[in-house]
Amino acid sequence: MNVLIFEDEKPTAIHLASLLSKIDKSINIIGSIGSVAAGIKWYKENQMPDLVFQDIILSDGNCFEIFDTVEVMAPVIFTTAFSEYAIKSFQVNSIDYIIKPYDIKDLKSALDKYSKLKGIFHPPEKKLLEDILKKKTFTPKKRFLVKMGDNYLPIGSDDIAYLISEDGLTFATLFNKERHIVNFSIVELAKQMDPSSFFQINRKMIINIESVKKLSSWFNSRLKLTLIPPLNEDAVVSRERTSSFKEWLDA
Repeated sequence: MNVLIFEDEKPTAIHLASLLSKIDKSINIIGSIGSVAAGIKWYKENQMPDLVFQDIILSDGNCFEIFDTVEVMAPVIFTTAFSEYAIKSFQVNSIDYIIKPYDIKDLKSALDKYSKLKGIFHPPEKKLLEDILKKKTFTPKKRFLVKMGDNYLPIGSDDIAYLISEDGLTFATLFNKERHIVNFSIVELAKQMDPSSFFQINRKMIINIESVKKLSSWFNSRLKLTLIPPLNEDAVVSRERTSSFKEWLDA
């Protein structure tokens, strides 16, 4: 199966290609493209691939510019960092999607869907996707309002070193070592924080990239982090998130 990848971050493209190869050795990556201009040129000079993994936002624009210029007749699996609002719309229109960072289980599921439905896949519905993104552009959370006694204090997201769930509450530890309760769960915050600065390392903790002082190998292919300010317990990256975490740090 010939697969074309659109991804403007080279480490991410390499990671995706590696995961696809692990899932199915017969997959042949025929190109990795990072820009709209390069994508248009590729489609004009080559035959359609069997399947396309399409990042929505590329280095010089979004993928709709490609669909405006050339007729893409190959089935497309979209890759996106956008939140769940888009997911149901993609599913309703038989367009699959994968939320970054890539997970091998999600890739297997998308490829299984492709195998079952490839005979009835339709070209991307450009207008639908444009409308979705225009209405629901992701805006990272910039600040929190926390309560201190009878008063309230605004804190900026950039001032947060890490967020951790303890006994049903979520605490934000600031770089100045202050600690505050925030009224969101870790699951909710993982969808709200800027993905370029914050990463969920396990089911109970999200860290700011500026808080990472050092990382070390840990048991069962995990990573142990030394954080700023120091944490009174082990900050461990779960095994299934280790590869994506390294890629995030190396971006």
